[in-house]
Amino acid sequence: MRYTGEPKRLYDFMDNFTVECSHCEGKAEVQLPHFLDYKNAQWNCPSCFFSEKMSSLIRYVYSGKAKCSECLNWLDLGTEPFKKIPKYTNIRCSSCDTINKVRENLTKIYQKYQTSRISDPAFGLPLWYTDEVKGEEIWAFNLQHLLEIKDYVGSKLRERSTDRFKMTMVEKLPDFIKSAKNREEVLKAIERMEKK
Repeated sequence: MRYTGEPKRLYDFMDNFTVECSHCEGKAEVQLPHFLDYKNAQWNCPSCFFSEKMSSLIRYVYSGKAKCSECLNWLDLGTEPFKKIPKYTNIRCSSCDTINKVRENLTKIYQKYQTSRISDPAFGLPLWYTDEVKGEEIWAFNLQHLLEIKDYVGSKLRERSTDRFKMTMVEKLPDFIKSAKNREEVLKAIERMEKK
C-alpha cells in the first residue's frame, strides 16, 4: 500500500479536538469558530450535556509588585486567580503583620483544566485519542488526524512531501511511530483508539 496523502501540517488538524469530558469522562468535542481562535472556543459533551465557553475560564492574577505601607518589605500577592477584578485586596505583611490595601495591576489569563497530560490547546482537557506503544505515547487531536496517522503507518511505501517550505505532520511524527518494526503495534493502538 502506498501513502500519497496531501502535504498537511499539524495545524491542518487543529480546527476541533476530541477530548475527555472533565465531568463524566465521556467523549467530548472542542470547537473553534475560526482557525486557531482559542479565545472563542467552546466544548460540549453529548454524554452529560455539559457545555462551556472559553470566556468562562477568564481569571485575573497580579502582575505587579507591592510593598508594605508600614515596613516597606515586599508583599506576597499570592497566585490565586480572581474571577472578577477586585477594587483592592487586603494583604497581610509577613514581616510586620500590617494589613495593606493592594490595588496593583491585574492581568487577564485563561485558567485551563490541566496540563499534566497531552491536552487540547484551548481548555487543557485530555485528548480522547491516546494510547501507548512500547512506553511511548501516541495521540491524535481528532478522528481525521488519527486516520491520517493510520494511513501513513499502514503504508509500506511512503512518498516524500512536495511542500518545500514546511515539514508535513507525518514527517514530524516520532520515529517510534514511523519505524517499520513497530508498524503492527502502532496500528493495533490506533485500532483501540478508534473503538474507544
